[in-house]
Amino acid sequence: MRDVLRHPGFRRLWIAAVVLAIGDALMRMGLIEFFRANDYDVATETAKMLFAVSLPGLLLGPVAIAYLDRWQRRSVLMISDALRALTVVVIATWLLPVVTGRVESRGLMAVYVMIFLNGSISTFYLPARAAMLPNLLAPKQFILANTLLTATVAVANVGGSGLGGFVAEKMGVEWAVTANALAYVVSVAMVAAIRMEPHTTTSGENAHPEGGWGEFRTGLKYLWEHKIALPLVLLTAVFAFVGAVFMVAFTGYAMADAPHGLGLRTGGFGYLLVAFGVGSGLGMAAVGRAKKWARAAWLPSAQLAVVGAILMWLSRTANPWLAAVVLVALGAVAAPLMIPIDSKLQEQVDEKRRGAVFATRGMLTSATMCVALWLQFGTAFFRETPSSSILWWLGVGTIGVVLLTAFTLRRND
Repeated sequence: MRDVLRHPGFRRLWIAAVVLAIGDALMRMGLIEFFRANDYDVATETAKMLFAVSLPGLLLGPVAIAYLDRWQRRSVLMISDALRALTVVVIATWLLPVVTGRVESRGLMAVYVMIFLNGSISTFYLPARAAMLPNLLAPKQFILANTLLTATVAVANVGGSGLGGFVAEKMGVEWAVTANALAYVVSVAMVAAIRMEPHTTTSGENAHPEGGWGEFRTGLKYLWEHKIALPLVLLTAVFAFVGAVFMVAFTGYAMADAPHGLGLRTGGFGYLLVAFGVGSGLGMAAVGRAKKWARAAWLPSAQLAVVGAILMWLSRTANPWLAAVVLVALGAVAAPLMIPIDSKLQEQVDEKRRGAVFATRGMLTSATMCVALWLQFGTAFFRETPSSSILWWLGVGTIGVVLLTAFTLRRND
């Protein structure tokens, strides 16, 4: 880990990512506390909030595929963070009259619109950050760098959730939300301090003769013909669907009364997520220290199957302390899943197509997440089904998909 942190550019990128994870978690828990304190259906509104985050990736994914590789990635990160800080300020301003008691209630559509705009900017930010890492480090450092980045961001996200639940419940929703705007400002400063050589782009003499549409088609064709990148991108989309259902179902499960939940409040829910963060750190440390098996082709599928089994176990857990133990196991298996995938993509994909490939992955994951989230607030079946039952069938379905995929690949071989 020390080898990659010695590089000042990666170190600043890593600090920015950790700060953003904490800020996003604080705001998310602040909004969940706002839903709870003002008698909204927490699970339904959480699904809407996450849907507003995910939808832009599906709608604007083609734009990111066509244009992201034309721009310098460092500039994309700085401009994105500055714009996202503005969206958070608008959210805090809109909620302030309700929080201070000047009005009893206020429609949340403006909040979701700002979250949508924030997610639209993230559609360009996240693939640009992933594609930028090879511009800072050598290929042999990718596993370590992705392990460190993913592990600390996950721990910061979960730790921020625990802190955010406390801040929102004890200090107020506004403190939790506005902290995210400060996080974006810090991130701009960190990325601005990175010194790196301009990388190759698809603009200028490398521009496609058909413009953005040509870049879009070329990027998709490149991914379709890539024997390593395409399966990894599809597997990520499946994982995103499972994660989206889990985020909403577990929120409802944790805060629902017995016998269909754990009966926790926002603070207790945040502390419970810390257990997931502990497991995430342990699992990622194991992957980071491993050598051969961490690069094995079977590892992501095996992890996803174990995730399914743990979800079935969690759905039958009624004690918060036992649920914390199960979440440690879930974090240890699920959180490191993206490390070998990211490292392989960064290593195998061409410099001029890296942004398009990561943008395509973002578009597909957004599509599966949108479907998963819409099902939970847009259909009566999911709204009326206890969260514990959703978690159970999610685990069963995850194992089924993994087995079906393995059988299909074996027949194709």
